[in-house]
Amino acid sequence: KGDILKSLIRNELFCGIRNLVREGHISLSDIDKIVIAGNTTMIHLLMGYPCESLGTYPFTPYKRGFICSGSDELFGIPEKIPVIMLPAVSAFVGGDITAGLLACGFDNTEKPCLFIDLGTNGELALGNKDRILVTSASAGPAFEGGNISCGVGSIPGAICHVSISDGKISYETINGLSPTGLCGTGVIELVSQLLKEGIIDHTGLFIDDYFDKGFCIDGIRFIQEDIRSLQLAKAAIRAGIEILLKNYGISYEGLDRVYIGGGFGYYLDINKAADIGLLPRDITGKTKAAGNTALAGAVLASTDFRTKDRMEHIISVSKEIHLSDDTDFNDLFIK
Repeated sequence: KGDILKSLIRNELFCGIRNLVREGHISLSDIDKIVIAGNTTMIHLLMGYPCESLGTYPFTPYKRGFICSGSDELFGIPEKIPVIMLPAVSAFVGGDITAGLLACGFDNTEKPCLFIDLGTNGELALGNKDRILVTSASAGPAFEGGNISCGVGSIPGAICHVSISDGKISYETINGLSPTGLCGTGVIELVSQLLKEGIIDHTGLFIDDYFDKGFCIDGIRFIQEDIRSLQLAKAAIRAGIEILLKNYGISYEGLDRVYIGGGFGYYLDINKAADIGLLPRDITGKTKAAGNTALAGAVLASTDFRTKDRMEHIISVSKEIHLSDDTDFNDLFIK
């Protein structure tokens, strides 16, 4: 199975590279280097490394630091382009997060900042140039449209914005196409609007008129179980944030800036995320949707010779907090 996954990942990557080459009207020999930012497991699968140690305590990656290879080895092509995989902090906080911290300038900031990457695993980082705490919260796939009955990924036609005013529903879809389902941001915004309109109560329960059939947007039905899936994902992230703040010894007032990373961050309405408790209301004014920070960090790493030292510094001042070891996590999660 490992060989199959390795082959699939390499084929998909090379397909993407060929598409970029074609669209850029260049040849493969024109490429100076390839930089890859990915989570630790994906990099292990790409390289064909054993993954057993990632799933058992003490969760040790097979190889740490920058990983260097070549396009001839990875993709079986004659061109020998250097390929660099960005270093991870740990088994659960990968090179995509290190790249995100680089893109957000964590190695230069004096005041503590918070970085949130929302996905199936929500990676969190809190700190400045001298000290960074990182953790990973198992949020489940709700932020990516998974475990949602009408959920889809961030694909064309996905409902990404929702508003309800005076009983009238309005929404936007990605690329303006006919709606195919709700992506993660659409789920968050819909729930915030249902709460505002009193269609669900403060516990997330539909009122009687909607309990059996849920809430419908142009034939797309959102049901009670979907709200529960979102609540589980939200609770994991918010509890993880609280644990990092506690361990760092600061309050929300002590944060200088909050960055929301990931493709999710392109579309997220910060105020509606605060409406459902994903983010505390106190920090909305200092929160920025930073978009695809892993890609931004990879671009920096491919163009700026100083980024190697910068990333190594970020890793050297980072310490991982395991949420399962914190006695307060379960209480915060339930709360």
